[in-house]
This record gives sequence, C-alpha cells and structure tokens, in this order.
Amino acid sequence: MTKLRTSIAMATYDGGSFVVEQLESFAEQTRSPDELVVCDDGSHDDTVAQLQRFAARAPFEVRVVPNPQRLGTSANFEKAVSLCTGEIVFLADQDDVWAPAKVERLCGVLEAEPAVGAVFSNGLVANAELRSLRTDLWEAQFFSPREQQQVRDGRAVEVFLKHVVAAGTTLAFRSRFRDLYLPFPNLRDCHDAWIAFVIAAVSEFRILDENLITYRVHGANQFGLHKMSLREQLAQAHKQLEVGAFAYAVDFFTAARERLSGAGDVPSAEPIFSLIDAKIDHSRVRDEMSPHLLGRVPAILREALAGRYGRYSYGLKSVAQDIFLRGL
Repeated sequence: MTKLRTSIAMATYDGGSFVVEQLESFAEQTRSPDELVVCDDGSHDDTVAQLQRFAARAPFEVRVVPNPQRLGTSANFEKAVSLCTGEIVFLADQDDVWAPAKVERLCGVLEAEPAVGAVFSNGLVANAELRSLRTDLWEAQFFSPREQQQVRDGRAVEVFLKHVVAAGTTLAFRSRFRDLYLPFPNLRDCHDAWIAFVIAAVSEFRILDENLITYRVHGANQFGLHKMSLREQLAQAHKQLEVGAFAYAVDFFTAARERLSGAGDVPSAEPIFSLIDAKIDHSRVRDEMSPHLLGRVPAILREALAGRYGRYSYGLKSVAQDIFLRGL
C-alpha cells in the first residue's frame, strides 16, 4: 500500500491559551505528518511566537505564515489549504487536541481505498480544562445512527444536504480535488462544510466511529459544538431565523451546484443536481415564508406533504419552528 504525503492546514487567531497543547498532539502522532502549514490571522497575543518555537523543534516541516491583514476564518483556512503540498490534507483548529492515532487511522482509510475522497471521525467533547462533557461530536451534531449508515451506504450527499456533519477538525481529504474545492465561496464560515460537500458529490466518503480528537468548548469558541438542552435548541432555532440561515443555505448550495456543474466529472450528475435543486427550493421557501401564520400555512403543508422537511431539514422540529417561532 502506497504511503501518501500528508499536510495539516491550521488557522490561528489569538490562540495562545491552548495552541501549545494542540501542537504537542501533532508531535505525538503515531504517524508523523509530513508538514504543518499555519496561517495566523493577525494574532495580538503570543500565538505566533509559540508557533515559531514549535517550528524550531518539530519532527516535521512547519511553515508559519502571518497574514498582513485579517482574512476571517474561512479565507484563512483557504490560504492554509492552498499552501499545503500533501496528497492528504487535514484541517486543524487551534484549541483542540488530537488523539495520537488520528493521522495514522484516517490516512489508513484513504490509502486502503483509492476511490474514497474523504473521511471523518468522531470526537470527544470537553470543557476548557479537557474534562469530558459526557457527549461526542456526532451526538452534538445530531448525526444519527440512521444517517451514519446512509454515509456507509454511499449516500453522504443526502445526509449533507440536510446538515454537513463532517466537522473540519475531524476531516481528512485528498488534495487532488483542489480544483473543485478551491477557491471557497465568499460565504461566512463555510470552509469545512464546503470541502466535505463538494468532495462527497464526486467521490466515495467514509466515516470512522472513533474519538480521534478532543473538541474543547470554552468561552472564546467560534462555534462551540456541544450537546444542547431543549432550551438551547429553541434558542438555536430562533437564531437560525434571525441570522438568515435559510438564505445562507440557498447561497451555499447554489454555489456548490455551479462549481459541480463546471467540474465535468460528477458521477450520476442529474440525480445529484436534482437533489441540490430540491434543497435550494426548500431553503428558499423557508426563507421567504410569511411572518403571519395563516400566510405561511400553505407553504408549510406543501413542504411537509412533499417530504422535504424530512429530507432537507430536521423533520417535525423544523415544521414546529416554522409554525411557532416565526414572527415572535
């Protein structure tokens, strides 16, 4: 089995509190990466100094690239990914900790199965001191056993149309798809979902139900995945409406369709494009719903009877969201 060159693409910004533990977890891998590319987005703390100290003693090549001006999270990751020279690329946040076997296990999947374009694992969720919060990433993302089986059965696109559950910090993917995933669309915080979705559309996808990272939840997280209480789920549903999540979905999947249309190598293109078009239509309907209950009931009924709440949203939870939370 051919051993492939590996790169870690890391984005940092004011990560001095936790970045050393993450870097040490890279150094302790049972299979050492070939390179680490870190793009720092103008940190005001000692992040860059810590990165440079690590680079001087790391057992693999480390390139620290300070940005002359702030790019934002997705654009910073885009820059880091574009600078990677490996055949397999990993994404890394600055505040997690990788299990020692992460590189070895995920590379093993991709090296054993040339048709597989990407793979992601599960991970533990912990607090700032790395004490367990008694959940894992898949549970926190509502990635159900049924959906896990769908991915194993070659239906990752269908799952990702509902929610892209491949957290970037657990993802490894082939750089031969770089002309497909680069450049990223000009959308907020889309990097990992974008890479996972477009690769899933053109190749096989794998999951590995092993906790290969510890995902740290702390006050400065940009996303902060964790198992949500009912109250937090209601707050999240309100926030979706407030921030225009459905308009964002229209933009994201429209961009994906356009990129895939130009790729020329999408297997079974028409079924995939039909699924994407249905997701776009469903998201547009939800984005444009009337603030008045009687005005939106016909649209809710049409989407429910067509089964699109179940395929492209969260089923009855999303129906309830559209009935009860809009206009509040």
